[in-house]
Parts: sequence; C-alpha cells; structure tokens
Amino acid sequence: MENLHKQAFQAIEYLIMTRDKKVQNRKMLANKLTQSVNNTNKKWTITQLHIVSLINKDPYVNNAFLSKELNISKAAVSKAINTLVQYNIVIAHKNANNNRETFYSLTEEGEELATIHDKLHEIAKERYVELLNKFSDVELKIIIKFLNEWTKQI
Repeated sequence: MENLHKQAFQAIEYLIMTRDKKVQNRKMLANKLTQSVNNTNKKWTITQLHIVSLINKDPYVNNAFLSKELNISKAAVSKAINTLVQYNIVIAHKNANNNRETFYSLTEEGEELATIHDKLHEIAKERYVELLNKFSDVELKIIIKFLNEWTKQI
C-alpha cells in the first residue's frame, strides 16, 4: 500500500509540474491571440476574459451577477471591469430605474475578445472530453471523488 501512495504522490507532482508548464504556454498563446484585439499589448487576465464571455451571453450583467458567477469579490469584479472599460472592451450603462445599478455591454472589440476566449474554451473542453472518454463510468466516479476531495484540501 505504501508503494501505491508513493506512486500516486509522484503522479500528482508530475501532473502539477506538467500542468504549470502547459498553462504558461496556453497563457502565452491566449495573449498572442487576444493582443490583436484593440491593437494593444494588453495581457488580459482570466477573470477579465471570463467577464467578457459572460457579458457576451447575457445583456443584463452587473457586478453582483459577475461576482456570483465567477465566485469572486465585487471589488475584484470592479477592478477587472474598470480595466475593460479603459481599453474600450466594455461599456457601462446605468439602469434607468435605479441609478446605482450598472449593466455592461461589449464593444465590437469586446465581442471579438469574447469570441476568441470562447473558442479557446471549446478547444480545452474537447480535449477534456477526449481524455474522459478513456475511462469507464466506475473509473469516472472515482476520479470525480478524488478531484472533489483534492479540491477540499486546497
């Protein structure tokens, strides 16, 4: 049993190291693709890209919605939104019935950025589906249990 634990631990370490390298490569690719938007060298954060994608899907997006959907603070949403507004990716609109509430829409550049982000997500999703198809339902249940427990550890 001790040997299996050691092998599992080594496999986890290898996964993390490999993923970190791949994440860096994917970030560089994503930044290359998204830098063409608005002719800027701005490196968009994952949060900003997720916000743009959510705004693209729903015309009534506000800070509270974004905070809940992304599971981040409203302050983090505000910071990300301010940058997106500054770079002409997002437009803020006051609610006519409640002047304190602000909704967001995308500029043409924002729509382009959302499209690029969504395409990158689709590619990633296809790769995960391809991987998961290699496992039986019983194995997938074990994988899900393991990942959920691992998440709790984090």
